Amino acid sequence: MDEEKEVENEEVIDEDELEDLLEEVKGEEPEKESEETSEEEGEIEIELEPETQEEKEKAEIEEKELMEGEVKPEAIQPVAAPTIQPQSGLVAPVCSIEDSIRIFRAFEEAKKRILSKNDIMWIGDDGRPTAEGQGTPYIKRSGWRKLARFFGLSWDILNVKKVKMESRGYMYVATVKVWHPAGASVVTEGVATSEDKFFTKGGRREANEGNVLMKAITVAINRGISDILGSGEVSGEETE
Repeated sequence: MDEEKEVENEEVIDEDELEDLLEEVKGEEPEKESEETSEEEGEIEIELEPETQEEKEKAEIEEKELMEGEVKPEAIQPVAAPTIQPQSGLVAPVCSIEDSIRIFRAFEEAKKRILSKNDIMWIGDDGRPTAEGQGTPYIKRSGWRKLARFFGLSWDILNVKKVKMESRGYMYVATVKVWHPAGASVVTEGVATSEDKFFTKGGRREANEGNVLMKAITVAINRGISDILGSGEVSGEETE
């Protein structure tokens, strides 16, 4: 009997109280998670601010270099197509003025720093080669090849044909396509004749046909490289 009384006197939790306790426990955990989530989101937003500031500083440095004429060719990135659609009948630029200035300055800087004196031919007023510093400078085959490698240009020989002339001589006409991986390309022609004095100098009576052929191809490639770079310069081989 005493044992039964002790059991009856034990504290018993009411079902309603038990449900209230469970609800309190469940309600505390989500609040903690939401607080942690909000803190994490706040940290992400704070981490983005230094990157934005760094981009601003980088843009200011590039603008300063552009104004001072300091060009770094290796920093030049391919120019994206314009986002503004041109109106009917109008030609729109493919890049900004600042990008164009930077690219053309890189070309001029490359000629000064990449090419050596052996890549330049000097032609006098009489049309003959002369000493360095006299006459007009022309970039030779070796120089145009260096510029092509620097700017990532390639070429394909599309066609070569031999044409007989009214005289006893002949000429070769070479058609070449020069292209850039970004998609730009030009098609140019080079011509060389067997009657060119260059091939008969030194007492030779007849020109070597292989040399005539190679000069036509060389002139075509040189022209293509010059055209696609926007130079328009005449190569040294064309003046010989």
